[in-house]
Amino acid sequence: MSDKIKEQTVGRPEPEFKINFGTIIWVIIGSVVSWVNMLLILDSMEIWSYLTIIFTTIIPSVVIALKNRFWGYGYIIGFAIAGIPFSFLDPPYGDLFIGWYTFATSIFIFIILWLIFWKAWRSLSSIKQV
Repeated sequence: MSDKIKEQTVGRPEPEFKINFGTIIWVIIGSVVSWVNMLLILDSMEIWSYLTIIFTTIIPSVVIALKNRFWGYGYIIGFAIAGIPFSFLDPPYGDLFIGWYTFATSIFIFIILWLIFWKAWRSLSSIKQV
């Protein structure tokens, strides 16, 4: 039997959401990545390019969230927010559909990841291991 004392996860209060320097940096990085991705979609206008939004939000968000959950949230929120100004620019600098598509898809992915990392992960960690 190990001498480690297991930390109780049930009933432990959640940490407050803190916007720190790292979160702001990841919001900016997410916005830049989103903008480049939307320009790629605008230039190619192919079906596969719309799928890049899914890959450039989910994979980096999960990797970043494994280090710090709030940084991952910052990345994906920055990614989503960049779609709003992009939708109001005229081509070749922006497009209404691509901007709102990016915003809606990113928010939808954010909700899914939030449910996985915030809700389900805590439920799984509260199960006692023998």
